[in-house]
Amino acid sequence: MQVGWFLANRQIRRSSKWTTILIVFIMVLTFLNLVVVSGLLVGLLTGSFEQFRKNYSGDILITPRPGREYIEESPQVLAYLKADPNIAAFSARYSSLATVRGSLSENAPGKEKANQAGGAIVGIDPVVEERLTGFSKFIIKGEMLKPGDDNYILIGANLIKEYSSFADVDIPGLELLKKVSVGDKVRATFNSPKGEPVTKEYVIKGLVKSKVDQISQRMFVVDSGLRRILTANEWEVQEIAINAKPNAQTAALTSIKTFMGDRLNRVQTSAEAIPAFLRDVEQTFNILGNALSSIALVVASITIFIVIFINAVTRRKFIGIMKGIGIEPRAIQFAYVFQALFYGITGSIMGLIITFGFLKPYFDANPIDFPFSDGVLAATASGSAIRVGILLVVTLLAGFIPATLIVRRNTLDSILGR
Repeated sequence: MQVGWFLANRQIRRSSKWTTILIVFIMVLTFLNLVVVSGLLVGLLTGSFEQFRKNYSGDILITPRPGREYIEESPQVLAYLKADPNIAAFSARYSSLATVRGSLSENAPGKEKANQAGGAIVGIDPVVEERLTGFSKFIIKGEMLKPGDDNYILIGANLIKEYSSFADVDIPGLELLKKVSVGDKVRATFNSPKGEPVTKEYVIKGLVKSKVDQISQRMFVVDSGLRRILTANEWEVQEIAINAKPNAQTAALTSIKTFMGDRLNRVQTSAEAIPAFLRDVEQTFNILGNALSSIALVVASITIFIVIFINAVTRRKFIGIMKGIGIEPRAIQFAYVFQALFYGITGSIMGLIITFGFLKPYFDANPIDFPFSDGVLAATASGSAIRVGILLVVTLLAGFIPATLIVRRNTLDSILGR
């Protein structure tokens, strides 16, 4: 073993400096391909999931059980949440489907479609919602609602043609408001629980836009005003978003489910509440990232194989002499394997420094602006450690195979160059 270390150290020190730098650089790029490329792909969804949590669902989201329109025994649930020591803040939201008409005349001129859009109108407590999600940062035009603004409404940008992401797509049945802005009046027609439509006029106070669809595709009013319109079950809420205190999410989730007992309301963490199609996209990106990483591993292993093989072939006579004077083949093999591992370990260390010292902090501070998320670099210490292990195993094999092929040749033939 000591002889192997001596030979390996001698080979590395006497090899070309530029060749060593080039090989290490290739290993650094391979590591970055393993970690950064797949990390960025998954980071697109990670950023979307984080925005979903911060801007909409909170740590825990309570919604009605399937087939129900509201959370069972909402007042009791809200009272319990106020007393739960694990909860930092929560927002109870009232919701109703409605059609909003941009023109207050009963009929659209000529044969034009009515200037209207349908969707959910959500009643919020502006102060509570601001504390939970920082709702005011979604206002792209106008102002945030204030307590008592019962005659004002905020409209999601995706419901207005001039701002909607779907404005240039011909989707059957899609209706968007046109030529409406802050200060204009709209008329909302609610689906009353009693069967008779209820209408109310609002003044648009602001337009809201977020990369979370539940914000950009909804309309928002003050909850007290919405409860007065929908008098049936006026204290029954449609969703409750909850933020737990630091390190108390599990305890809060357990206590809420225990309190619910046989009530069949749906209690989910933010991760569980994420739409299923986003989970499917995440899996697809994981597969794509692993495929790209596999290509990088193949390239790196071929590079190491060629370098070690050429090195061993050019030193075949020297290897034959070493075997002739009694140096064990295992020591010679170890020297070349260690040389390969040196390249892999050095490249991995430099890759880790670049990833966690520069790239991850940069993307955390400057997320990639995508239409559906703020992309970050999803790289973890455990995940990177696994990739380093895979890279070193591949590197070890790439060094061991050519060294074994050369060492197994006949000693006399190697000395004579036959």
